[in-house]
Amino acid sequence: MPLTLNRRVSPMADAVAHLSEFNLSIDSILTTDSAKARKDARRVFAMHYATPARGLATACDTGAVATTKPRGYLASVAALADRHGMRAAVASHNGCKFSTAGCRAGCLAFSGHGGLSVDVASCRARRTLARLADPVMYARAVLLASCRELARARSLALPLALRLNGTDETPWHRLRFSVSTADAVAIRARYGVDVEIGESLNIREALAGRQHWLTGLNPDVDFYEYLKAPLGGPDGLRAWRASGFDVTASFAADRVTACPDAIAAAREGFRVAIPLAIPKGRPIPSRVVISCGGKSVSLQAVDGDTSDARFRDPIGCAVILRAKRSRGADLAAASRFILPNRSRVDLACGSVEFCA
Repeated sequence: MPLTLNRRVSPMADAVAHLSEFNLSIDSILTTDSAKARKDARRVFAMHYATPARGLATACDTGAVATTKPRGYLASVAALADRHGMRAAVASHNGCKFSTAGCRAGCLAFSGHGGLSVDVASCRARRTLARLADPVMYARAVLLASCRELARARSLALPLALRLNGTDETPWHRLRFSVSTADAVAIRARYGVDVEIGESLNIREALAGRQHWLTGLNPDVDFYEYLKAPLGGPDGLRAWRASGFDVTASFAADRVTACPDAIAAAREGFRVAIPLAIPKGRPIPSRVVISCGGKSVSLQAVDGDTSDARFRDPIGCAVILRAKRSRGADLAAASRFILPNRSRVDLACGSVEFCA
């Protein structure tokens, strides 16, 4: 479906206007040309990158001490926060409430262009500000951006993979918004995409449809996430899965419950992503055994660097992710988050064995 469909139609004009208040537009919300996206030619990947952890407070702090410019004070972002009276919201915002010290230190938000470009960091911060200012309106904008990318994917005869927590852990499964009949008609006219109509929808329900669980309203869209969340709770792995998202649990070696958490997640059918200090080009292990207190799981290992399409991997497997460079990282802290390349690693909470 070409993207030139009826340009005079302006769906969700309120959401578009909200974005403009933060120097954003529909085509600057989702990233499709990333290293992860380029690894897999079988689908179009669209990812939402925001400011991780408490990085937004740092971006607005003139006295911030940072190892690289993208990690530090961003004058344009601070000015935007002041213009909208958002200093208190910025100071309290934590985009990654389940992160660990090592995860924050070695955050992949600062790999690639994210670690080099102040412009990239500023755009991610503006997205974060726009969501904090009006989460419902921003979610409507994300829906519109997703429909745009779905139309583009269909023009290439490819499915769309949508990952909204590329660099943070926003509870998109709980963020609800309305889609009116007029919205749906305009989106259909503009992009050729059908969306669900309702007063309280999350992003997946709006695109997949609440009454279309077997085939999906748009079955050519996959929703997936990596999460450091626990199993239970309103933002836990179970809650995300119950909302229809494909979820992979992230192993944080510097968390005191890393091994029991991973065992519990694997036993409930979640994949476990494990960052490993293994050089590029070296073969990955064939299996991973995680043990703790007499309990253990033996998981088939898959190479997580060949594609980001985790929803194609077997359930309950170990996804091996080679350690990537995070520019300006605290190497000592980051190294505690990444497992060393040894056949067995003993942690305070158990052990991880890698089988050749």
